[in-house]
Amino acid sequence: MPARPRLLSLGDRVRYDGREHTVAALHGTSVRLFDDTQAASVVLLGHLLASEGFTVLSTALNRPPLPEARVLEGLPEEAARRAEWWRRHLTELLTGRPDGDAGSPVRAEYDPTVHSLRQRELTKVAELRERGEEVGLSTLRRMRSRLENEGVAGLIDGRLRKPATGTSRADPRVVEAIAKVAGSRTDEPTVSAQVLRRRIERLLVAEHGPGMVRMPSRAAFYRLLEAVSTGQHLFVR
Repeated sequence: MPARPRLLSLGDRVRYDGREHTVAALHGTSVRLFDDTQAASVVLLGHLLASEGFTVLSTALNRPPLPEARVLEGLPEEAARRAEWWRRHLTELLTGRPDGDAGSPVRAEYDPTVHSLRQRELTKVAELRERGEEVGLSTLRRMRSRLENEGVAGLIDGRLRKPATGTSRADPRVVEAIAKVAGSRTDEPTVSAQVLRRRIERLLVAEHGPGMVRMPSRAAFYRLLEAVSTGQHLFVR
């Protein structure tokens, strides 16, 4: 019987809420899941691991999630093409295969069983420069971190990211801040959503700097708050 791990990895297949999901992103204490219909949800890691019936069906350590086609819908063609370009190169860097397909051959220079991550990063930087792409090591590492933490959404030009309209399109930094505030209030009395919003805004400023994270609209914030704090009854409108 599958065991309950202390931590999950990108690409893991899990059973939660009676359905099978793929772990698409991990950010702080929140986990982003996609079920087999590509419906997205964000849940607290602690809530997920403690849920009745939760099991890990298969693991995929160091393998990024499958392409999230819906994330790229509606973007300018060049922006979508660039995000997909990054995804393929970074997936190859992490797994040795451009699409992470276990059935395809591993490129020897990116074989993770032979070369360290740093060696593969340096090889990828050199390869891209030979192709005329001036990508530095720090940029490559930043984009790799975004893919690992946010999925394909993290590879989109920040100027083109759509405002959050629900947990599936929310800024992961906002989701993480909500999760932190929610997790710290388990023994405190219920307060208004506006009070929680101000606390979350202060936390975002403290962690990322003034004006660096855009808060969602009031209605979208309520939906996020309800989704992330499900069952905790932390606030009133």
